[in-house]
Order: sequence, then C-alpha cells, then structure tokens
Amino acid sequence: MLSTEENELLTQVGPSTPGGDLMRKYWHPIAATETFDSKPVQKVRILGEELSLYKDRSGKYGLLELNCPHRMTSLEYAIPEESGLRCAYHGWLFNEKGQCLEMPLDPPDSTFPEKIQITNYPVEEMGGLIWAYLGPEPMPLLPQWDLFVRPGGFRQIVAHILPCNWLQVMENRGDLGHAVYLHGRLAQYALELQGLLTDDPQARYNATMKAQKDRLDKGVYTKYRPVWNKFGFTKGNLESDKSESEPSWTVGSNSILFPYLLSFEPYAPGTIRKSYQIGVPLDDTHTWHLQYFYYDFPDGVDVPEQESIPYAEVDLYYENGEPILDNVLSQDMIAWWAQGNITDRTREHLGVSDVCVIAYRRLLKEQIQVVQDGGEPMNIFWNKSEAHRPELALTQPDEVSDRLFTGRSARPALYYRSNFHKKSKGGWLYIDDDVDRYCPDRDTIVDLYRKTEKLMGVIT
Repeated sequence: MLSTEENELLTQVGPSTPGGDLMRKYWHPIAATETFDSKPVQKVRILGEELSLYKDRSGKYGLLELNCPHRMTSLEYAIPEESGLRCAYHGWLFNEKGQCLEMPLDPPDSTFPEKIQITNYPVEEMGGLIWAYLGPEPMPLLPQWDLFVRPGGFRQIVAHILPCNWLQVMENRGDLGHAVYLHGRLAQYALELQGLLTDDPQARYNATMKAQKDRLDKGVYTKYRPVWNKFGFTKGNLESDKSESEPSWTVGSNSILFPYLLSFEPYAPGTIRKSYQIGVPLDDTHTWHLQYFYYDFPDGVDVPEQESIPYAEVDLYYENGEPILDNVLSQDMIAWWAQGNITDRTREHLGVSDVCVIAYRRLLKEQIQVVQDGGEPMNIFWNKSEAHRPELALTQPDEVSDRLFTGRSARPALYYRSNFHKKSKGGWLYIDDDVDRYCPDRDTIVDLYRKTEKLMGVIT
C-alpha cells in the first residue's frame, strides 16, 4: 500500500515531475520505422509531450514540437521536403534542429527565419524502431540491447495502445505468480466461452492448472525473490520443497532491464522464440506496449531476408466490443488496464508473492531520488563497447544455462512455445495461444517452424 503522494511520485512522467525527470535520462522508442513508408509525418506522444515526427525525402528523421510557431497549426499535417519539414499553412520550412530555413511568403531578404527555432529532440533508428532522447545534455548513447541488433533472425513487432499508466504494465513484469490463474484458469474460461476448450494435456492452460494442483496436493508453494544484476533483476522462483541451490532460485529468469524492458530468455539453448516486452510511457494514462519478436531458426532452415521489420498495431477488443482474452498477452493486458487509468495503490493489499513487485517499486523510487540529487541513474551508457548488446554480460556458464533452461523447457506449461504449428484436439494452432497470432508474417513463421521440425526429424 502506498500513500497518494508516493503513488504520484512513481506514476507521473510528464515534464517537471520527478518521474519525468528520470525518464528523460533515457532513450525511448516512439514509432515503428516501417510505418513511414506510407505516412512520413506522424504525431507522436511520449512522456506527456505531443510532437511531430517526420522523415524527409533524403531519408533523415526529425522530431519537432507539434505546432508551427507562425499561426500554431499542427505540423502533423506538414509536408516532408528534400531537407526538412514544411508547414502546410504558409510554407515555413524547418530542419531537424528546429531551425526555420524559409518563410516563402516574406520578402526574400528577410532575416526573420534566422530568429525562429522550435523545440527539437534527437532521434535514431534501431531495430525497426525510431528512438528519441528528450533529456538534458550531455546526451548518452542509445543502448543497443541485444535483440535489436543481433545478426540474423526473423523479426516482428506487435503493438497495443493501453489506456493505463506504464507502472501497471511494469509491475506485472515482476509478478510470476499471476500465470497460474491469469494464464491458466482465465484462459480455460475464455476458451470455454468460445467453445474451444480442450483436454489436451500439452495446452498451456491445462498444464498450468495441473502444475498448481500438484503443488497443492504435495502441500508446497512457490516462493519468489529478485536476483539483482547490474541492469535490474531476474525473477527467482522455487517450490518450497526444493533446494535453494536450484538455478531457478540462484539465477532466476526473464531479466527486467530498467526502466521498462523485459527480456524473455534470449540465451535459452535451442529456443527459437526470443522476445522483449516494452511498455513505453506515452503519458500518465497511456502506454505503448511492444512485443518485439526475434525468431532464431537453426542452421539449415532458409530464413527469408527482411528489408524492414513488419509492425502490427492490434486492438484490445473484438468487433462485438468484448475484450480479447484467449491469448497470453491479452490476459496480461486486461489485468493491467482493468485496474483503471492509474491504479489507486492506497487501497491495495500486497502479499508474500508480490516480493518482486515491491522490489521494482523500491528500485524506481531509488532511481528517481538519484536524479533529484543530481546523480546518474542506472543503465546510462557513455562507452560504445558497453552500449553494444550490454546484457551479454548476464549470460551464464553453459552448464548453468543448460540446467536452467532445459529444466524449464521440459515442463509441459512451456512446451507449447516450441510447438506453435501443431494442432491440438480442438483444431486451433498453438501460435494462436499468444500474441504471435498477430505477427504480420504469421504464415511464414509457421512454415519455418515446420521446416525446423522436418530438419530435426520430428516430422516427415
């Protein structure tokens, strides 16, 4: 339970707020590169600011304040020129530095353009996303987190706009226990309503509930803890009758990379599906959620080259107005946004399974205070070598990695992730069990899985 003041401290991201000051120390994704082929000028919102993001005809990106300083019309509807962005109203032209270059309706010898400069922010392209830095000088390097720059692979980006504060999304990253009922029992219920519920023992929802029943029958419970590292923490978990020497307890899984990136086991041996979840704070009551996929098919499978990384933005509801609940991420998302625009944490009652939620709040509060004291928060990079695939520093020795991930992958609840294309008795595809169903190149991904199993001799 937090006080009203503590809740505001942790949730507000706008200009001149403590949380906003912290967030402005980081680079943030603000748009998908692919979308600029059809819409080269876009209004974007980030950290409570509305801005105009454009790609000019030379291929250069710029991020400017939204309104032209002449008569305040929106630059969302401006015209991209060979070099810069031209206001559609009276033709004022601005470059990526916000400097006015032309006022074509003024006398040709006018020096007025030299006096006009509007707010601008630096942008860079990485991994199919446009990133922006809204903070003070000096500007840190854009960290090249591994999956954004890893060679090879087959990438997809699936996005949702969530009507809730970013912290509600982030707190779920530390909550392993929710999977039992949110991705088990709720999943069963959602499929039951659609007439698609099956008794397939390898379906995730059935395996999840069976694992919970087995724990209850044995009289054990799962305990949790944060396993701290230089970028944030992994989530340690252990059944109460097991030794604390287990890698699931000592190493943990799924790194939380501060401030808001969750990494799903990118180094698991033989794992094809690797991903990030990213919850970008647009303002205090909206979050741009990205599921960033990197499918790592084995040698011998001919993976198509990608000229760009496909992007899909997906609704939260069916056409009948009911929320989508029959895939893993949709179940997560309704738990986030159904708390309201900003969770009233003065009314909550946390339990022992919330230890990693509490740990993240403490970390966030500490980092806010670091900035308020004039210091530098974590995960700020100034050295190119350190900024290049930084989480590689967290990889474990092979014997620990094999023991951790082989044990996890052997559990039926996770087995489905390596069998997206196989049909259950109900006839639905495992790829439909999660947000992968919305990948723009879904059919290609299913085909690559089939080729992988044929190569491995699993199917003929």
